[in-house]
Amino acid sequence: MTISDRALYARHRAERDTGPWGARAVCELWLPMLLFGSIGAITWAIRGTDGWGGIDGTIVPGLTWGILWYYLCSRKGIDARGVALWLGMGIALGGELGYGQYVSWIRGQFHVRDEVVPVLPALGYAWFMICGVGWGAPGGIVLGWVLDGSRSYARWIVRSILLGLLLVLLFNLGAPLFGAGVIDWLGQRLVELCPGLLFPNADFGIYAGELDKHLARTVYTNTQNFAVLIWWAVAMLVAALQRDRSTLVAGAVIGGGFGIGFVLSALWCLGYVYAPGYIDWWKVWELNAGFNLGVLYVIVLYWATRRVDEAHDPDGEPRSALKPEPVPLAFGAWTTSGFMALGGFAVLFAAGLEFTFWYYFWRALLLGLFFATVMFLATLRPARHVNDLRKDLSLAFSVFLLLFIMIQGATSRTGVVLELYRPEDVDQYAWPWQRIALLVPAVALLFGVTLLRVRRILQGPADMHSLQAEHMIDLFAFIGVVGAVTIWPSEIGVLYAVFLAFTLYAFTRLSHHLCL
Repeated sequence: MTISDRALYARHRAERDTGPWGARAVCELWLPMLLFGSIGAITWAIRGTDGWGGIDGTIVPGLTWGILWYYLCSRKGIDARGVALWLGMGIALGGELGYGQYVSWIRGQFHVRDEVVPVLPALGYAWFMICGVGWGAPGGIVLGWVLDGSRSYARWIVRSILLGLLLVLLFNLGAPLFGAGVIDWLGQRLVELCPGLLFPNADFGIYAGELDKHLARTVYTNTQNFAVLIWWAVAMLVAALQRDRSTLVAGAVIGGGFGIGFVLSALWCLGYVYAPGYIDWWKVWELNAGFNLGVLYVIVLYWATRRVDEAHDPDGEPRSALKPEPVPLAFGAWTTSGFMALGGFAVLFAAGLEFTFWYYFWRALLLGLFFATVMFLATLRPARHVNDLRKDLSLAFSVFLLLFIMIQGATSRTGVVLELYRPEDVDQYAWPWQRIALLVPAVALLFGVTLLRVRRILQGPADMHSLQAEHMIDLFAFIGVVGAVTIWPSEIGVLYAVFLAFTLYAFTRLSHHLCL
């Protein structure tokens, strides 16, 4: 992150440095935490509704936080345009991990061959923590890489290998080498050699022979969650060896912190024991999980902003001359754009492969190609503008992707509300023609508006501050509408309204007090 507007940054520093600590804490921490947490609660709960899968659903809270991160920084005169997309896609990758069976474990219930046997609740809490680390780890590590800002080819080669390994673990790739996906292969080896290491009740001998659906799910889920935990530890070790403070801090706070936050959120599921018919406790859990993770992102945002302050005088002047970035190849702009395009394409394409329906394959392919094309468009302008253009185009694509994913998922329930089809006829996997009819015109309009925005960016410098507050409120309103439609007619919608009110309260107070 760098300074984009020295006058605005100087005003931010003056307001922050001269005011009382209590007022500064409200503006710098507590209100942003309420803002990120409240909108995170709604979007995380939207993620868990029919219409979205694990990864594409988690794009919704991830990109919302990414755009908010950019907005709060821009109001301080700090440029964070390049953060939004990678923050959103990083946390989205964790959405591939499963955890559903842990809900019964914390209640002491373990399902095997249509029976229920006892299990230590502590094991359920432990696996919730491991899974929480796995959900947060990709988001924290990728965010740390972006905040580090390094253009060292050696660093990015190692990071690319780590990212590729993560995709192998998340999507169970590796059949050409192992004859099965790497998670399937690892699970089989663990069952054969030491089932008691990761799988509960192994002393009963229940993992011998052919596994039923509950045991097979336990083997796969625990193996994958533990493998991603190890990946996080390796990524943190690599960051330590590279002296990469950004990745260490973001990885520890987002990854490690969400391990704790995931467990605390899961406690709501005990409501199924003590008040089973009172409310949808699973949805309350999701609201709490989104709030917790939003707070963790604000902690990293606060730290990252302080790093910008340490590197600049109060007037925005860098405290030391910035070393020129080495560009060893003659076509540096094309090389960097190609690297970003390839990385973005890989992540976007992978995010669509969790379903077998043809729509998701082509959606993933076209979204990846759209992003790659947008990145290369920046190279058509003078070299001195390429970096800024890439950031502007990346931000525009982030907004497009967020709205696209929300519209796509919302069509599932919207058709039910409009009585176009029955609830049992549609979910994230099913696409009756009525749902397609809802999706196509909305996406066509969104795509057209995005192309006009891309054209405007390429024609001249974008105005980073015009109408931003109005646009953010429009986004909150749209999220509220999507949330209301997808939860209708459940009484849990009251909590959506409460969190939306908290979101608007925090946002308007931040703007009113000119803390930014």
